[in-house]
Amino acid sequence: MALTNKELADMYIKYKQQRKYFKQRQSFYDLNKYIESKKNLSIIKLEMKKRGLKKKEAKKLSNY
Repeated sequence: MALTNKELADMYIKYKQQRKYFKQRQSFYDLNKYIESKKNLSIIKLEMKKRGLKKKEAKKLSNY
């Protein structure tokens, strides 16, 4: 299954917002979710780097 750049940008922004939200909260459940979203974000960043998609371009492409 192949992702388009737009879908990749949407995922990047979504996980970035989730990471910010879970970081603000202080429960143990939120800490686990924060770590999980951080891992997903690092995978997405690797794919963006592979495609040559920059953060600013991702923000312009996303719907969030």
